[in-house]
Amino acid sequence: MTRIVQWALVIASLICALLYVRFQWGGPAAYLLALLPVLLVYVVSRTWLAAAFMFLLPMYFVIGQATVNRTHYQPFIWLDHAMPVWPAWIAIYGSLYMCAFLLPLVIVRGDELFRQSMKAYIFVMLVAYAGFWLYPTVAPLTEKKVVDGFAEWSLQLFYDIDQPYGCFPSLHVAYSFVGAFACYRMHRGVGIAAAVWSVMIGLSTVYTKQHFVVDAIAGGIMGAAAYWLFLKGRPYQPVSDDDRRLAPRRSLYVVAAYLVVIGVMWTAYQLGLGTPSR
Repeated sequence: MTRIVQWALVIASLICALLYVRFQWGGPAAYLLALLPVLLVYVVSRTWLAAAFMFLLPMYFVIGQATVNRTHYQPFIWLDHAMPVWPAWIAIYGSLYMCAFLLPLVIVRGDELFRQSMKAYIFVMLVAYAGFWLYPTVAPLTEKKVVDGFAEWSLQLFYDIDQPYGCFPSLHVAYSFVGAFACYRMHRGVGIAAAVWSVMIGLSTVYTKQHFVVDAIAGGIMGAAAYWLFLKGRPYQPVSDDDRRLAPRRSLYVVAAYLVVIGVMWTAYQLGLGTPSR
C-alpha cells in the first residue's frame, strides 16, 4: 500500500470520526464507533502516537458538551471590538485542515520527524483541553447571520457545524503552527510560507468571530512551545535530498486540493444546499 493511499485512509477516518462524534456524541455507541478509525490509523501508520491523536481528537466535542451548563467566559479586549466580522476571512479559516494536517502529511518524511511531529500535536491538544475544562469560553458571535453571498453562506455553515465552546486557547492556531514548524524541518521555504499562512489563520479566527484575540495569541504560543520542545533541531536522522527538493512541488498539490474543496462548496452554494437561512 503506497504512502498516499495510507494517508488518504487516515484522513478519511479523521473526517468520519469528527462528523460522527459531532452529531452523535451523547451515546456510548458513538464514541465506540469513533474508535474504529483509531484502529485503522494504527494499522496504517504503525505508531501509537498517531492512534492516540485520533483517540483524543473527538474529546474536543465531549469537553464542550460536558461544560455546556457551566459559566462561560468571553475574554474580550479592545482589539476584538476593533476587528469586526469579515465573512471573506472564512476562506482562510477553513484552510486549517490543509495547512495543519494535509500539508505536513504530504511534506514530512522520516519516522523520527513524524514521531516528533505527533508528539507536538498531542502536546498542544492536551494543553488546550486543560484550558477548555478549567476556563470554559464561548465564541464571540454565535447567532445566525443573514446569508447574502458565498462568504456569508460559508461562514454560517461553519457556525452550524462547529460548537461555540472551547475557544481558549485556540487549537485552530496551535495546530496550524505545529504543521508549519514540522514542514520547516523538511524545507525552510515551505515552512516559512506555512508559518505566514498560520498567522493569517490566526487573524481569520478573530475576523470570523470564532475566537478572541487572546485565544489566537495563546494558540501561537502553544505552537511555538511545541516547536522548542519536540521539533527544534530535528530530525537527527538524515532525510533524503530528493524529499527535501520535492517539498515545494508537493505543497502545490495541497493548494490544488483546497481549491477543489472551495469549488465543491461553491457548487453546493449555487445549488442551494447547506444552511437553510439562505
